[in-house]
Amino acid sequence: MARKRPETSWHVEPKPPEVCVLCGREAPNLTDHHLVPKSQGRRQGVKLGEIPTVKMCPACQGYLSKTFSNAELANELNTVEAMLAREEVQKFVKWVQKQPLTKGVRVH
Repeated sequence: MARKRPETSWHVEPKPPEVCVLCGREAPNLTDHHLVPKSQGRRQGVKLGEIPTVKMCPACQGYLSKTFSNAELANELNTVEAMLAREEVQKFVKWVQKQPLTKGVRVH
């Protein structure tokens, strides 16, 4: 006599896609952006695990690190709201939102 297999459900609910906190695009490979750069946090005596992070796409992460110094990021742009308040960030976000995720965005 054949054994009956128990009924199992292998259906797993997919995770909702994560979005970049700056541009709002759904990117498959978001990175953790430290709101205070690690080097600046260490200088202030903050442990690496205690520095707050946000999810950001590689294009936005690259733009911030190429455009602003670590001191600016630590002192002036240490919140998402502060970043989005800057005119140059707003211009970049407006532009990058029009770019397909398949296109490799290069930031100079």
